[in-house]
Amino acid sequence: MKNHFSLAKAANPEALSRSQLTGHCAVSLQQAVAAAIVVMAFGGGAFSSAVAAETEVNEPSSALEADEEDTYGEEDAVELQASYVRPDYVEVERLRATKEIIVIPKSEIQGKGKRTISDVLSKVPSVSVGSTGMGEIDIRGQGSDQATRNIQVMIDGAPITTLVNHPVNTDYDVVPVEQLERIEVIPGGGSVLYGSGASGGVINITTNLRSMEDPKNTATAEWNSKGYRTTANLGGTFADNRFAYDFSASHLERDLYFRDTYRDSNYFSGGLRWNLTDKQTLVFRASRLEEDSQYIGNVSIDKVKAEGEDYRPDYKDITVGLDAKGHKITKRVRDYLNGDRRLDTVNVSYMNDWSDDLRFTVDAFYNNGYFSGVDDENKVMDHDGHGVKAKADWDYSDMGSLLIGADYTVQKASLAYDNYKLLSYKDKTYTRQPLHYNYEKDIYALYLLNTVKWSDFEFTQGARRELTQWKFDKNDSTEGEGSGTSDRWNWAFELSAAWNYRDTGRLYVRYERGYTVPDGLQITDSVPAADGSGKVMSATDAEDEEFDIYEIGLRDQLPFTSVSITGWMSNTDNQMNRFLYMDDNYKLHRRTLNYLKSRRWGVDLSFVQTIGNLTLEESYSYTMGRTRCNSAEACRFLEGHNVSIDYASSGLQKVPKHKAYLRATYDFTDDLSATAEYSYFGRYNNFMKKSDDANGWVIDDHSLVDLSMRWDATKYISVYGGVTNLFNEEYWDYQSGVPGSSTVIPGAKRAFFIGLKGTY
Repeated sequence: MKNHFSLAKAANPEALSRSQLTGHCAVSLQQAVAAAIVVMAFGGGAFSSAVAAETEVNEPSSALEADEEDTYGEEDAVELQASYVRPDYVEVERLRATKEIIVIPKSEIQGKGKRTISDVLSKVPSVSVGSTGMGEIDIRGQGSDQATRNIQVMIDGAPITTLVNHPVNTDYDVVPVEQLERIEVIPGGGSVLYGSGASGGVINITTNLRSMEDPKNTATAEWNSKGYRTTANLGGTFADNRFAYDFSASHLERDLYFRDTYRDSNYFSGGLRWNLTDKQTLVFRASRLEEDSQYIGNVSIDKVKAEGEDYRPDYKDITVGLDAKGHKITKRVRDYLNGDRRLDTVNVSYMNDWSDDLRFTVDAFYNNGYFSGVDDENKVMDHDGHGVKAKADWDYSDMGSLLIGADYTVQKASLAYDNYKLLSYKDKTYTRQPLHYNYEKDIYALYLLNTVKWSDFEFTQGARRELTQWKFDKNDSTEGEGSGTSDRWNWAFELSAAWNYRDTGRLYVRYERGYTVPDGLQITDSVPAADGSGKVMSATDAEDEEFDIYEIGLRDQLPFTSVSITGWMSNTDNQMNRFLYMDDNYKLHRRTLNYLKSRRWGVDLSFVQTIGNLTLEESYSYTMGRTRCNSAEACRFLEGHNVSIDYASSGLQKVPKHKAYLRATYDFTDDLSATAEYSYFGRYNNFMKKSDDANGWVIDDHSLVDLSMRWDATKYISVYGGVTNLFNEEYWDYQSGVPGSSTVIPGAKRAFFIGLKGTY
């Protein structure tokens, strides 16, 4: 069976892909979305998000099973008895009935010249990935200011999104591609299951240690014109297959665009699966990531145009300490950003099929890591988290099932670095002033998802109640100091309905009310002290951001193509933003305010056709949005403090309006195949107001073509190779900085790769 970069679907045995639709079809879909919203508004309430108990359609439990030729029949598609997916991620399976879920199997991750998770996700139409030194991921048009706190990323069910997101973002490239089983992208929503920060969506990263159904011994060596990778894996079973083990080690050296910039890493992992009984399983997993990187942050466009890859930042003087008299000790260095990173993770999962109708799963996790050397101030961020996620899946009748879950999560983070306070300008003496930001976030949550089937219809109702307890202790030379707590209660709801209008077709609608609590930067306000002695840090009085998501979708198997169409809209009336402003007394404030509202809407389309040995896949996403003030008071504030929210182009900062992906795979024989991929990225606005392209305000559109081939030379040896960015397209990508001086970084140039994989 052919492998597909695909959308999990309810229609046919092969996973759906995504594709471009003609203008006529796009208009029709927009009309359908509008009509559905009217029906939901006046027809007794909005239909909402979806659980994915399978319909009585011959459908594999996931794209992975389809790829591995473990396609189940009708009974298995409903019960999933032969798959590890249900006890591990039953919530994902529940969502599939009335939710767009993009499943990227390992066959489309490995051997394609993709070196990181960011490389894999960059080709997904509804996802935008930045090209800074660390991964930046946006789903469904959150915009660069919102994306870091509006998506949830998990590895084997454990969250890895950090608390702070400033000055460093969460590093999502924490697992080598050779260690991945699959990636599931759930665009837009999921608050009932995953809590705060899911308005953009959820990314589930599943490693090869999650299943270990058939562990193997493998070794991979891959050369790339921008680096190389080596991976070794040792796996097997013993004690009559009651135990399975898997150990791996990977080394990656990756050159970035500019000379002397790189991102190198080592990764180690190990796991054990113990089948306690026929119905009970215990899985243990541990991993370590070690990373060293050097990259460029701020660079003017003129310098990049003039020097290209040979550009090197200028020298600068940095303070490394003070002498006995209080004078600075400095050192001249190139203006690179240097990052050292470590991340340790431990996961333990217990799964128990108590009966044919009741299944129970407990996932416990722990992670610990640090990131240092962000800039010349040598910021060091330590972070750790632990928690337990328990869920019971109960088929209480032939027509209904109930998923009940409880989450407990503790996340901690500390950011520390040195600042130097001027004591005497005349003598040029300073004193060392250590700065610190300490955070803790405790989460307690209960949720349920109820699914009822009646004839050709399926209905879902879900609710979540969550308490988030913030604790902070912050000291900043410019923002002041203070400590405190903030308890924040929230509800999330979802409703959905699906109609299986024929054996191969399903139409669904859903509504979700979700929320996002402040991150570490937003949880505090910095305002002048009442006695005028300076500034104080206090818990913000900003409200938690609320969002409403509406979605309508269709999946079907037509005579010559599989099709998936999803129209969506996301509304936020009290968007949280961090504002820096001066009051009437010329005193500086930093506050989190709910002064903006955003509307986001779009369409995701996909098609797949199989003609003999040729598989064609097409996908397209349209994303649009608008942001403006949400009240007369907010408008006066923004206008009075010269805050612009004219996003131009797509209407959302750093979000392409159009994105398309085409792929053709031809199987010459059972052992030899070739793939051609075309990706189109539309233009987008880099900053918050409209201007010309010259200084990097607007990033122009571009297209990329990738080629790859794979040959299974023997049962044990596979050879693969190809080229990325075949035509060496030159394009700008988003970085950071001040408009007109430091705004962009060039996209990756053409690269060749070849790899050899042995399996025993």
